[in-house]
Amino acid sequence: MYEKSKRSILIVDDDNKVLQSLSSWLKSEGFEVHAAAGSNEALKIMKSKNIDVTLLDYRMSKEDGITLAKRLMEIDENLKIIILTGFTSYESAVRAMKLGVYDYLSKSMPNDKILKVIKGAVREREADHIAREKDIFGKNAIKIVLFCDHSLIKERLESFSKNNAQFKLVKSFPEINHMKTKSVSQEIDIALICANCCLKTFKDAYVAFPELYRCFPGIKPVIINENFTDKEKVELLRLGVKGFSSRDLSSSLLEKALRRIKKGEVWVSRRVTNLALKGLMDYKATLQPKKEITGLTEREIEILKTMASGLKNRDIADKLFISEKTVKTHINRIFRKLGVNNRTRAILTAMEKKIFSSLDSDRLRETLKE
Repeated sequence: MYEKSKRSILIVDDDNKVLQSLSSWLKSEGFEVHAAAGSNEALKIMKSKNIDVTLLDYRMSKEDGITLAKRLMEIDENLKIIILTGFTSYESAVRAMKLGVYDYLSKSMPNDKILKVIKGAVREREADHIAREKDIFGKNAIKIVLFCDHSLIKERLESFSKNNAQFKLVKSFPEINHMKTKSVSQEIDIALICANCCLKTFKDAYVAFPELYRCFPGIKPVIINENFTDKEKVELLRLGVKGFSSRDLSSSLLEKALRRIKKGEVWVSRRVTNLALKGLMDYKATLQPKKEITGLTEREIEILKTMASGLKNRDIADKLFISEKTVKTHINRIFRKLGVNNRTRAILTAMEKKIFSSLDSDRLRETLKE
């Protein structure tokens, strides 16, 4: 990322007194100053240093300022050049502006006005860097939607997105049931969900997440501003949540968390991880008897779980890397083996047979009411 604190200026003038005077003055204003008495020295500095702004004398003995400006801009096309001259003329000003220099000033102008122009050039230089970084990272930026109605959290996430070109806050909604997918034209990577706004009780997750996955298949939910128990967090992990964060997580840790989650990792405490692993081991230990009771294969049980999450056939196919036709075949076999004729009855029957032993059957039943 571009660092605003590094404001460097190159002064080019073949008059040594002017060069020293400008250098001393701008150093006192807090700039990092590089001085050159001619074109060769100026070009050498440009190739070795990160220069933001150049103050360039228009009339020099060996080469005029506009010719040198063109050569400097060939090294850095975004360099901000300010032409300084003791002999202003309309023709030279037009030449300078056509070349694309930032400004054309008289050496007799008061220092405070010259300083104002220099600071304006620095700000534009910074804006150019930020815009260029966004162009570079834009296509690969981690795209985020926020579900929150707290102004402070929204402002913080907006600021985080503006200051981190690798992250893009695409849209914010006050609640999950207020989202309008038509207003989001981009594929979303991560959903930041404020528990205080959207999951006031743990039970709300069983309603909210199927709707979220329906609108944004493949999205990775992260819950912020939460106060869930470790057991509830494990349950939320089973519902597809990829991480938990306090509302005051530092920007550096938030960036680290979102990067890891985008890569497929989870952001949870070690305590919750251990609890989740224990539950997984218990589930695997009881998986074989369930297969014998129901006759369902591991793949069919996996598809049942995705059905319980509210995913449609196409979404299930994408999630499991199989064709939609194969999904339909598996679902028909599930219906036949369980003796049902629709998804709701299939899920309820599976819960009765304790295929979903890790889920709260009562909560799922409320979610599945038609």
